[in-house]
Amino acid sequence: MWKLRPPMVLLKSKFIENWIPEQDLDYDESMMKYNGKHSCKQFIRGKPIRFGYKMWCLNSVTGYLANFDMYQGKNSKANTVYENHFGKCAAPLMSMIDEFPEDMKTLPFKLYIDNLFKSLNLLFSLKQRGYDGTGTMKENRVSKCCKFKQKSQIAKTKKRGDIVSNIDKDDGIILVKWMDNNVVTVASTYHGINPTIQVKRYSKTEKKILQVPQPRLIAEYSRCTDGTDMMD
Repeated sequence: MWKLRPPMVLLKSKFIENWIPEQDLDYDESMMKYNGKHSCKQFIRGKPIRFGYKMWCLNSVTGYLANFDMYQGKNSKANTVYENHFGKCAAPLMSMIDEFPEDMKTLPFKLYIDNLFKSLNLLFSLKQRGYDGTGTMKENRVSKCCKFKQKSQIAKTKKRGDIVSNIDKDDGIILVKWMDNNVVTVASTYHGINPTIQVKRYSKTEKKILQVPQPRLIAEYSRCTDGTDMMD
């Protein structure tokens, strides 16, 4: 990517310079279609664009691309400290925040993150910087100190709309498991369960649409994670 690095750096600086900051930011991946041969080309099963270049994107909820970085596998420009601490998927997010001007870094951003990137140490580090984070989590990334039942147990014993919650005592991060079609696990440093909202779900057993309670943090996550899709 060394040939593209100068225009990419220029674009990144111009995107930040012309951005009117919004509080809610969506960090997600975006695929640029490409079917030729290249060592940076990726394949992601189940995506609308399966072959192409993968970009890490930091978008506002209205779809504005505030910052970005291209996935290259082994990258000489990568921050190895962030990669070791947060993983290769989350490290670009911290680097993008570092590229903000000093006056912008002090703004109270709220970041919404997909479960591909999400870990509790990432949320805790964002909290230390003055930012809040919310996002879905994979089962194996839930802290062991939060004694949750496994997803399979909850799916058998709970009905749709049931909520199970706990707090990570070390970091003060709330974790919630909500029974929808499947068990959804969400963590947040800002949003909680209340006030819940009512969402419509179709019941196969009763053969009608029902009103189901949904925790606040899941509703906010759903509202604020469309920025990258809107940009696409």
